[in-house]
Amino acid sequence: MNADVLVAGVLTGGLYALIGLGISLVFGVLGLMNLAHGEFVIGGAYLASVLVIGAGWDPLLVLPLAMLAMGLLAYPLQRFLLTPLLRGGKAAPLVATFGLSLLAQALFQGAFGIDPKALTASYADSGFSLFGIRVQTIYVIGFGLTVVLCAVTHVVLTRTRAGSAVRAASADPGTAAILGINVDRVYAFTLAGAAALAAAGGVVTGIAQSFSPTSGLPILLTGFAVMALGGIGSVSGVLAAGVVLGVLQSVSVALFGGGWRDVVVYLAFFLVLSLRPQGVFARKAAA
Repeated sequence: MNADVLVAGVLTGGLYALIGLGISLVFGVLGLMNLAHGEFVIGGAYLASVLVIGAGWDPLLVLPLAMLAMGLLAYPLQRFLLTPLLRGGKAAPLVATFGLSLLAQALFQGAFGIDPKALTASYADSGFSLFGIRVQTIYVIGFGLTVVLCAVTHVVLTRTRAGSAVRAASADPGTAAILGINVDRVYAFTLAGAAALAAAGGVVTGIAQSFSPTSGLPILLTGFAVMALGGIGSVSGVLAAGVVLGVLQSVSVALFGGGWRDVVVYLAFFLVLSLRPQGVFARKAAA
């Protein structure tokens, strides 16, 4: 197998891990499968496009602003819509996130049109050789960003008081509330953090390829596959799962053609759910 194919898969898998991390975080803490996560990703790309396409800013400079904006949008959605629905069971908030997904797609179409867009940058199509292996610059940047954000997420969850509150609310929200933890606020900050991570993935995705109002669904399904493979709430497991899926996808395209690109991801998703629903990396990787 050509080394270029394997390296490309690893680097692409880093982006998949960044997308899957927010899904895993929300499901691990809230028990909520967020069907609007793909729109959070694409929303980050569209928010960045306002300054990249409209004002000529560099996408990486806009990336922190897109993360902040998506986090600020997600916080009230969780605090005032999804959290009250969670008290009545899991079905209502699940349906609500599906409705948010459809609403976001309609808003994207109304505000930006249906034509595909891309975030222009000098490094979008450039590449370089590393030990004789040709790599694309944007995927190297994306992989590095993923590692940094995964590390920051891990530190926040395991080494800070905020992370202790998140873990307590995830394990037993009733007991956490008795201990004085504002569970509603923890839930809102969790979705805000997941949306910020999604926005970062959206900006990198928008640089690497074009996007449209309906691009969120395949992104969502890829994120589900990463979460299923990596294990719920496992930061290191999600990173490993993203890399594995990226390599599998890259190898399948090289062997069988581009038509198998998404098939491999979906097959991996269903196989893991059937054979090891707790995730392949669940025991070896802790959050």
